[in-house]
Amino acid sequence: MADQYDFGNLSPIEFEALVADLLGEELGVTFETFSEGADGGIDARFSTAKGDIILQAKHYKESTWSDLKTAAKNEHPKIIQLNPKVYHFLTSQKLTPSRKTELKICLSHESVLKTNIRGRTEINALLRKHGAVERRNIKLWLSSTAVLQRLLNNDIAVFTEATMDGIGRVLKVFVENPSLPKAATILNKRHCLIVSGPPGVGKTTLAQVLAAEYCDEDWELVAITSIEEGHRAFHGEKKQVFIFDDFLGTTKLERATLSRDDSKIASFMAMVSRRDNKRFILTTRKYILQAARSSSEALDGHSVDLSEMVLDLDVYTREIKARILYNHLYHSSLKEEAINELLESGLIPSIVDHKHYMPRIVEWMTDHLRFEDHDPSTYPKAFLAALDSPDKIWEKPFLQHISQAARIVLYCMYFSKRDGFIEKGVRISALKPFFLRAIEAFGVPVDGSLRQTLFEDTLRELKSSFVLFDTGKVEFINPSVQDFLARQLDDGGLLGKLAASAPTLNHAVSLWSIVTTRFKTGSSQSRAVAKASLLNIQSGNAGGRIALEDVGEAIGDMLLDADSSEFRDYLRDGGLQEQIWINDVELPSIIDDLMFGKFSDFSHAQAYGRLLRIRLFKFLSEREHVLEIEELGILADNLNSYREELPECIQEQFEEAAYESVDSLEVTNLPRGSDPESTVGDWLEQMDKIEGYLGRSVSSSKRDELDSFMGQIQWQHEMEMERHREDRRGLRRSASVKNELPSPVAPSGLSGHPREGFSDKDLGNMFSSLKK
Repeated sequence: MADQYDFGNLSPIEFEALVADLLGEELGVTFETFSEGADGGIDARFSTAKGDIILQAKHYKESTWSDLKTAAKNEHPKIIQLNPKVYHFLTSQKLTPSRKTELKICLSHESVLKTNIRGRTEINALLRKHGAVERRNIKLWLSSTAVLQRLLNNDIAVFTEATMDGIGRVLKVFVENPSLPKAATILNKRHCLIVSGPPGVGKTTLAQVLAAEYCDEDWELVAITSIEEGHRAFHGEKKQVFIFDDFLGTTKLERATLSRDDSKIASFMAMVSRRDNKRFILTTRKYILQAARSSSEALDGHSVDLSEMVLDLDVYTREIKARILYNHLYHSSLKEEAINELLESGLIPSIVDHKHYMPRIVEWMTDHLRFEDHDPSTYPKAFLAALDSPDKIWEKPFLQHISQAARIVLYCMYFSKRDGFIEKGVRISALKPFFLRAIEAFGVPVDGSLRQTLFEDTLRELKSSFVLFDTGKVEFINPSVQDFLARQLDDGGLLGKLAASAPTLNHAVSLWSIVTTRFKTGSSQSRAVAKASLLNIQSGNAGGRIALEDVGEAIGDMLLDADSSEFRDYLRDGGLQEQIWINDVELPSIIDDLMFGKFSDFSHAQAYGRLLRIRLFKFLSEREHVLEIEELGILADNLNSYREELPECIQEQFEEAAYESVDSLEVTNLPRGSDPESTVGDWLEQMDKIEGYLGRSVSSSKRDELDSFMGQIQWQHEMEMERHREDRRGLRRSASVKNELPSPVAPSGLSGHPREGFSDKDLGNMFSSLKK
């Protein structure tokens, strides 16, 4: 039988922990493990009255048979001194009978039996025999070829490069830590998990590993970029894991999206929490989640709080930080000279204990492409310098290593619309016109003969250093590039040039949202950007179509800052009429701003507000079909924030439309392919909004009917869960009788259960094993 594992994904210290766990299970003992590296001939020991049982494990990257024989000879004097009762020698190399004999001769002690010398094939046989050990060692089975292929087929690759190699790299460097069992417990108990933490701490990696475990159990992975996608993909009978990465925005809170989706997200979480066959993992930056909670009642509720998990660097003990660095160095393709320089420099403790330590910087500083042309002797100081000033990772390359044209490409990418989590990146075809206009705005001299290929040449300049390409798209090579660029946008002149180059209204709005967070309203920088943006829009250079609620406030704020009579005349003459579409249910807040709010002093603002109010009345009164309950729920939310009382005719038409819509709801006529619980639950939520605005019930009989339907669904779920619990209890009883329950005790030496204290000596011993 072919070996299932070659153990190449494990580092030497992870291999030691595995074989100690495995051999302990085989012998029925619990091995005591020791500091890695200079171990005095002991990787693990079990002491008895008759003498010690010693285990020695040998597993090194790209080691040869000759290396293994030399290592075995070096163990001989240690064995003589230890004089164990039984000595076990395990290696990840394949061993033939003749090679086992040679190793026995090299070790040369009466405690060494040929049967206790085990190679890759024998270790795989023990793993087949002791399945519980295999499951406990998560990195082992998650990184097997069969599992990787299964994960790839299940679209786990949306988290990383769409290759098996990309998934494998994530799992190779992963270090099990207390966040994993804590996250797994919350997800299993609550069915929902919000992973939040600072940038670069490993939120997405944790989500990858959690999702991978479920995918290996034949759960369907559904990666979503909006809560609507989650509802569309929701299948009542399937086992599904939903992943929503950066669900509140990548670098800042997307308040417009939050106001539309917060209650939907909370509702979706509530629905998932009631299903045994559903899981929902969300990731976000900690400061964004805090901002969202202060703005949203729905996301500050009890159910969200219970399912939140804050992944913070506090959970990373000194040993875990060391193992993360160790794994990245072990699995990197850095020059051996550079790694040796780092090990000999004495800077390992300074790196592990650094106040700016984070896995993302470790990942970046162990990328061999960064340093393949560097002098290895400079590597230790460069590593420490990156931690001293994290921005320096990008600052020097950004300011000194790339051209001005390349910097402009990166700025244009920052303000360009992305397609979301599943299809990351900016479309190259959409980026090019932005870049070519920005080149002119920045006054970059371009030779006429080179202009045709300038964009493509500039992208090639950035390839593999700042950006990656994938099927017609370009994306930042690392999220920290985006973080770095965000901190460079305090220059009003730079933003003004980009505003003058915005190729679409969406770009203009995105750029203005940055301006409002950087500069005070009415400041010289704010006014300069507003003027440049309005002039660009008025000249017809900003194309595309956009919803009035997305662009209206931005243009209004720009007018307040720039006070452009020319642009007001442009709007009165029908400018933007063809580019702006109106979502009628979003009109109340716009009307409110025009008639009573911050735009009320604009000339003709009152008239335009009344015009939009007439449009809202027509939307309600001239309806050719029954309005959707979701439309009326959104409209009710917006009407609640209206400062003055609406004309009675609009209120009457809203109430009439609401009665008509609610009366049309039939549980026997649900949309094809929809989930009944999700759909009816949403209907009830929209009814709550409508009745909250009206101050009275719309239809008590319809509510009773829908509540009864939901009650039946809940009862069915409770019965299913009770049957599931009974099945589990029966399984436990059966397993207990057969003595087949896996041990609840984690194997000793696992990085998720670090030893108390981790001295500089322990640190030195660990990294000494990197020296071949």
